[in-house]
Amino acid sequence: MRPSFIPRLVNGPLFDPLVYVRVLNERKALLFDCGHFLTITPRELLLIDGIYISHARMDHFIGLDYVLRAILHREEPLYIYGPEGITEKVLSKLHAYTWNLAKDYKLAVHIMEIRPGLMTSTSANLSTEFKDYSAEEYPLDPCCVITDEPRYTVKSVVLDHNIPCLAFTLEERAHINIRGDVLHDRGYISGPWLGKLKEYILAGDYQASIEVSLVMGTTVKRVNELMDELVTISPGQKIGYITDIRYSRENVENLMAIASGTDILFIEAFYLDELRDEAYRKGHLTARQAGTIAGMLSAKKVIPMHISPRYHGRVEEIVKEVYNAYERVSNCG
Repeated sequence: MRPSFIPRLVNGPLFDPLVYVRVLNERKALLFDCGHFLTITPRELLLIDGIYISHARMDHFIGLDYVLRAILHREEPLYIYGPEGITEKVLSKLHAYTWNLAKDYKLAVHIMEIRPGLMTSTSANLSTEFKDYSAEEYPLDPCCVITDEPRYTVKSVVLDHNIPCLAFTLEERAHINIRGDVLHDRGYISGPWLGKLKEYILAGDYQASIEVSLVMGTTVKRVNELMDELVTISPGQKIGYITDIRYSRENVENLMAIASGTDILFIEAFYLDELRDEAYRKGHLTARQAGTIAGMLSAKKVIPMHISPRYHGRVEEIVKEVYNAYERVSNCG
């Protein structure tokens, strides 16, 4: 199955945790946390549609200024998601700059503040120097969905890190595969109509008609006919992002609600298990705890990240502890 999402752990397992996800076949990318970074290009920054902040400590939040600098001239809005207090913090950043030359700019920033059972949406525009903004409050989706796009959803839960901290999952609704062999054998020609076909399928509009390109001209067919001929549907790709949480029953139960069955799980492994008491006190995971959670979530692939600076010469030990715990729990399942 060709993936729909291409995720990249920008800073590797060390330093600030940051995952850049390219959404294929769309001019769009998502960013999970936004700490310090050097290797995301301006072209890649321009594609960012949404930034998902776990919490606003510096190593998860300082990079927002760099993103704003790169996208100031674009017309597409930026969506920023974060825990309780994120609205005030983002507005403070926006208000810290002088915008007197920006009255013709089109950029809008939408700040989505996530609390248990509740989401607040605040919108501000660069053309008014971000001074005029409006806020709306509404119940959080029972399934924890905070972003609802035709091709994918993003879910989030509030976890405990001595402060509220968000975990996220990015999930493709379904993976639509076009049978290339049949496409060729029946005289179809690839083109934009295949994208429309996928859009109609995801929307459930099976009776819609599509003009189809053929080797010898065109024809019109219904979506359900083309599905029978050309399409196989498989479960969509799912990516999880978990960082800066305490190992507790409540946190794990909340994670199970959104992150079970992830294809790729990015998870912090801040300490070796020899420091589990300190990890609990400071609201972090040990490598063994990270691997245990990954196994409990039945993750297919685990990528450790956000390793404490004290282990920068011992990364292999951290990784080994993660995978030993992951395999132990997975084999018991």
